[in-house]
Amino acid sequence: MSRVPAGDVSMESSGWTVPGMLLARSLLTPDDPALFQVSSAGGEWLGTTWSGYRQAVATLSNGFRKLGVSAGARVGIMAPSCREWDFAQLGILAAGGVAVGLDPYAVDAHIGEIARRCNFAGLVLAHPSQLDRLGDAFRRGLDFVVCFDAAGVEGVVPLEELLAETNSGGDWNQAQADAPATIIFTSGTTGEPKGIAYSHRQMCLAAAAILSAYAQVGEGSRLACWLPLSNLFQRMINLSAIGRGAQTYYVADPREVMNYVRRIEPALFIGVPRFFEKLYVGIEQVVAQQPAWQQKVVHWAWRVGDRRAAATRAGHRLGIASRLQFLAAHWLALGKLRKVLGRDLQFMVSGSAPMPLWLLERFHAIGLPILEAYGISENIIPVCLNRPDSFRFGSVGKPLPGSEVRLADDGELLVRGPGVFSSYLGEPSACGPATLDADGYLATGDLAIVDADGFITLIGRKSDIFKTSTGRRIAPAGIESQLQQVSQVEHVVAFGASRPQPVVLLVVSEVVWQAGVAESFQSLRRQLADASGSLPAYQRPAGLLITAQALTVSGGEITANMKLRRQAIAAKHEVALAELFAHLDAAHGTAFTAWSADALTCYCSS
Repeated sequence: MSRVPAGDVSMESSGWTVPGMLLARSLLTPDDPALFQVSSAGGEWLGTTWSGYRQAVATLSNGFRKLGVSAGARVGIMAPSCREWDFAQLGILAAGGVAVGLDPYAVDAHIGEIARRCNFAGLVLAHPSQLDRLGDAFRRGLDFVVCFDAAGVEGVVPLEELLAETNSGGDWNQAQADAPATIIFTSGTTGEPKGIAYSHRQMCLAAAAILSAYAQVGEGSRLACWLPLSNLFQRMINLSAIGRGAQTYYVADPREVMNYVRRIEPALFIGVPRFFEKLYVGIEQVVAQQPAWQQKVVHWAWRVGDRRAAATRAGHRLGIASRLQFLAAHWLALGKLRKVLGRDLQFMVSGSAPMPLWLLERFHAIGLPILEAYGISENIIPVCLNRPDSFRFGSVGKPLPGSEVRLADDGELLVRGPGVFSSYLGEPSACGPATLDADGYLATGDLAIVDADGFITLIGRKSDIFKTSTGRRIAPAGIESQLQQVSQVEHVVAFGASRPQPVVLLVVSEVVWQAGVAESFQSLRRQLADASGSLPAYQRPAGLLITAQALTVSGGEITANMKLRRQAIAAKHEVALAELFAHLDAAHGTAFTAWSADALTCYCSS
């Protein structure tokens, strides 16, 4: 593994436990600021030092043990991202328990299913009203309920009451390195989510791997915690902040992150592709509101930045004239655009789904590289990621320490290492997961290629690949990524199994839908045709199914981390897709002979 930077917590000194990491950090930099969140009264950032963080966790460990938390007891946490979430998580872990994150934005049925499978001993909630989402029968089986806001509610313990206790003692950390620390659930894109338990040692290994890749984030750097802490990657970033001594700033409502991010001024910002797509659209809209001469300046500067970014990626050095031109472009426009996420931002990280190449290039042109990372639920250590000093757009980077990769004969990416899970919740683990091959490699389900420099490029999910009637095998993600650049489009989903040519479902905003079918959709068709131009001919869509019916978590079409549930989407639009196919068959017969923008059939579904 890479050398531990000066100031990082040594995993050996932590005893390979998560609370041990906090203890080691608090001994290194006890009086440095660790956590910040906005006060409910004045809107000011309230800070907690590393020693204060440790004391809160030590006190809660004592309190949770009094409530009955013992080794292996599972406790669910459902609350917005906040300081108390991390206090509770580490307090449960220090008491020897297992902390399970529940997404407060998930549908009730999903939360209830996780609660049933985990058989919780207790719950930690933001507010007692959240108990209504689980039902009386479930509540009667709990040993305790702790709430952040629980004044005067019978049978509920206020978190501040536990934090007010004293004499936590020096034996507050009861965690064991190889005991379970958390249970996460797979996204369930093709079926019911499955639970996976990970140990303290595995979580520490994952944090160490992340820290080895992001040396540019230093002690005291600021990080925004805005994704729900049920999201494992956000939790691992917070844990990595402990290891590095970085500061975590909590944003409770993800929709409000842009209102706080310039005040936070993070050094690193994590997000999902949909966030970055919306951010880009927002930048474009702001530019479009400026006077015409300013718009021309911005567009000129962006082109200059694009040329410089392309040269940087290719390893070329610009001439003196080009460098002077870039300095002017940066002073006139690019520097202002770059500050959209604060002055100190060095790079951004995206995961959970592929980023469109064009969008990566557009952000890089203004000096904000987005570095794609890749991981799977069954391996807590990220499989691979792009690094600030070693990245390749379109790839998911190189493997991290602790993850060995190779390709199967059919191109499926395989991974092995200490971060790989042992079994799914409720299944026997004595022989390890049945999905491991004879050499101990886990099949990821993703097809990939590895270039000569070791960068891994994902082609698509093995289960998503479909074959057209002409015998072509198509990964829909490539089509979807290319068409996503059309700003009016909210989602793109490609279909085409056993068809001559693929078709795509386009989810557009209500604004576009209400603007009128005739004019707006013809314009949309032209833009989609332009965006399809760079695709191989056999991947260009023959038809468009346009709808304003949003894909939602509650509707079952997407997962909590924005992955498509393709079977559910196809089922929802089964009738409209059949009608589109009928239109195409009537227009072209059973074989699709030629592709052109004029031949691109539009069909609207209300």
